[in-house]
Amino acid sequence: MSIDEAAAWRAAGALITHKMLGELSYEHLLEPARDGDAYRLELPDATYAFRARRGAFDSWTVEPGSARRSGEPVTDPRTLVVDAREVLGLSGLRLADVLAELTSTVANEAARLRRAPIAPVLSTMDYNVADGHLTGHPRLVLNKGRVGFSARDRARYAPEAGADVRLRWFAVHPDHAEFRCVDGLSRDALLDAELGELRAEFAGKAPEDYVWVPVHPWQADEILGTLYAAELATGVVVDLGETTDAYRAHQTVRTLGNVTTPGRHDVKTAVSVRNTLVYRGLNSAATLAGPSVTSWLRGISAADPLLSERYRFGLLGEVASVSVTHPLFGHLEELPYRFHETLGALWREPIALGDGERAISFAALPYRGPRGGSVLTHLIGRHDPETWLARLFDLLLTPLLQWLLRHGVGFCPHGQNLILVVDAVNVPQRVLIKDFAQGVDLLDEQVESYESLPPEAAADMLRWPAHLLAQSLFSSVFSGQFRFWAEVLLDETGLPRARFWALVREVVGRYRDENPDVAARFDACRLFAPDVERVTLNREHLAGQGFDKVERDDEFDVRWGRVPNPLHAPDPGGAW
Repeated sequence: MSIDEAAAWRAAGALITHKMLGELSYEHLLEPARDGDAYRLELPDATYAFRARRGAFDSWTVEPGSARRSGEPVTDPRTLVVDAREVLGLSGLRLADVLAELTSTVANEAARLRRAPIAPVLSTMDYNVADGHLTGHPRLVLNKGRVGFSARDRARYAPEAGADVRLRWFAVHPDHAEFRCVDGLSRDALLDAELGELRAEFAGKAPEDYVWVPVHPWQADEILGTLYAAELATGVVVDLGETTDAYRAHQTVRTLGNVTTPGRHDVKTAVSVRNTLVYRGLNSAATLAGPSVTSWLRGISAADPLLSERYRFGLLGEVASVSVTHPLFGHLEELPYRFHETLGALWREPIALGDGERAISFAALPYRGPRGGSVLTHLIGRHDPETWLARLFDLLLTPLLQWLLRHGVGFCPHGQNLILVVDAVNVPQRVLIKDFAQGVDLLDEQVESYESLPPEAAADMLRWPAHLLAQSLFSSVFSGQFRFWAEVLLDETGLPRARFWALVREVVGRYRDENPDVAARFDACRLFAPDVERVTLNREHLAGQGFDKVERDDEFDVRWGRVPNPLHAPDPGGAW
């Protein structure tokens, strides 16, 4: 289905405005008041009215199409930002920056809507192709800004464009670049597998000891062509040429999946655009540590029958990496982090499937197509919803709890990092997880599994008290995904939200009952606490204070206030 440009713009604007009313109210940046069976938001220059349902974590689900500004339907979220600028604390340059990023977000969302498939079609697409149809971060309202991309760049490189991307390859003098890989792999084996016949063609263009690195074409033009102009002119960096394989951009923009030769690795590249909360470069220490972290996680998983045999919880390993230190900028420590993350790559294992299996991003599950109906509801289909959900919750949560409580490992399991594998009749079979470089943290106590932790991996991994490491589950899974799923399933299947959350509590509680030896750590994680801290990503984003910091934020998330924990007990009103 396709819609014209003007209709797509208005539809995208309406979607984002309704999302903004809900998420900014959840974060108490906006304070709507009850007005009969609806809500009323009084702002200095306008009044908004809308209908909404309150849910888990004190969240808001705004009814699509219900919002009115002074009686008129809302189709442009920028108007809401301007109306609320005093309340949001936005003025001057920061207001302009937010409006520009929001304009780009609407444009990218409109591009998605113009070719949006229905949910059953999306659910059968190749994983790398389907990623271009997703709505992006579920909580952040400025989630597709990609600050740095022009309109032409958007048409070439945005996931929503559905366009093929071809990597550029460069060779770098070994004084400024380093390659690492897991045991059993080598630089030559990797390059042969990834480049095929191009390997010999590229080899004649640079000295044999130079380190090769794939580069996103935008990065090659915008960053290598400027910051590395001297190195290109003097032969410190050599342009080898363009790959013949076509790739598709994932929602993160910098990660590319090979659609010409699917058995080849995903490539995570440095792309110095600002999207959501950070510039999407590649931190050198984390990039180089990726293969070491992968090897360590693999060793733990292989020795744990629950992970490797019973649940087959898959680790998409980062098996090789390259990081380049700029000869000038790379040694000026006072520069903002984005000037230190300009050139590098990680090679991640592709998804391996059995006969009849399909891989679906968790980020795709709440997707609703143009005819209504979500991927989640389509997959459940004629299955009993409670049985289907209980199986999925078990396949996801039990391994994550095992990693957290027995092995002291906290992943970043948001929707983009989790992959559901289903069989031919859509029954969940197993879950895969990715993103280990800068995406795996540890407890601030000694755990048996840490005895095998390589020093180069340990040096780059943050340590947290148990209740903060458990934030990885609350922020990324329970609040970051499940609260949205519960609302979708209530609307589309009539499944009571109280029953949805009861199934979650049953899986988590069963793990504690079956693993009494880690019960103390379970309790230290406060998974069943009466309340938890509210995650407020939009507060951080709108403040805009971390974009040019020397160091990236080391917090899991910005948190503000507390909200009831749906894992603690049912809500008397049935919201969870």
